[in-house]
Amino acid sequence: MRLAPLLLRWYDRTKRDLPWRRAPSPYKTLVSELMLQQTTVAAVVPYFERFVARFPSLASLAAASEEEVTALWSGLGYYARARNLRRAAQAAVGAHGGELPRSEAALGELPGLGPYTAAAVAAIAFGARTFALDGNGARVMARLGGVSDSIDDPATRLRLRAAGTREVPRGRPGDFTQAVMELGATLCTPRNPRCEACPVRAACAARAAGAVGEIPRRTKRVARPLVRVACACVTDGARVLLVKRGRGLLAGTWSLPEEVVVPSGASGAAREAARRVAAAAGVEVAMVERRGAVRHVFTHRDVTAEVFRIEVARAGRSRADRRWVAPQGMAELGVSSFTRKTVAVGLAAK
Repeated sequence: MRLAPLLLRWYDRTKRDLPWRRAPSPYKTLVSELMLQQTTVAAVVPYFERFVARFPSLASLAAASEEEVTALWSGLGYYARARNLRRAAQAAVGAHGGELPRSEAALGELPGLGPYTAAAVAAIAFGARTFALDGNGARVMARLGGVSDSIDDPATRLRLRAAGTREVPRGRPGDFTQAVMELGATLCTPRNPRCEACPVRAACAARAAGAVGEIPRRTKRVARPLVRVACACVTDGARVLLVKRGRGLLAGTWSLPEEVVVPSGASGAAREAARRVAAAAGVEVAMVERRGAVRHVFTHRDVTAEVFRIEVARAGRSRADRRWVAPQGMAELGVSSFTRKTVAVGLAAK
């Protein structure tokens, strides 16, 4: 059974009205594909609309500073995506006359674009006969093929992509890729899939075998390490001191000064760490008070931040890697949701 005719008819009837599908362009496709990686559609929509309103073209994005781009990405997470998007725009402007290259191979040569993004943009924006396999697509193809190997295995993903590529029609290859993604997002979901509404249920090997609940199989993830940090909410009463992260987790964003402390360490260790990072930021510490704790689960670590409000006798000057910011001014900087939580705890009224 050929999947494309059934999927495309279903897609034409039921596809969601999403902003990047209205008056589509290669640029909108690129922005949406990067934003959607490891992020839900519902979360992405308002960010996408703000982003393309502020940066309506590759040229405007390429001309923006990293800080401007990160500020609009603030709260969406996985900030390397924002930096990669800006780098790709700069490369397109510098080497391709301000346009995205049309081939999958050339798109893959842009900095920050991996194989999935290159295939998705090539298919959706330029009609290349290729297939982009995301998490939803991997689940759909595994169930259709009755593939019981872990979809986290690179060899399995290559196999699933090859299976999808064989189904790509000569016409509307981009819509076919989107239809597979749409099916995974709306019907062929990880739990409680709606098989009775699936347009290709008759071709599904997992359904025929009664194995929909067991497919796809995932590799068991290693438990996230528990990390304890001390955050210094340094304030002069009106402003808070933020520092720019140079590398590692949340690189390029602004956050409270912090230091990792031993999870099972002495109760005073976090307080002293907070005092230490505040002093290292160049302020005279007048008072240190523990205000509470914030837990935030990142992709690869489970962080508990002990937040200390530190009032200063004298505020230092702002510089490239540290700024005194009024709470309402944080919207103009790239600030993660983790940092927003810690600042809120540090500044909350007692």
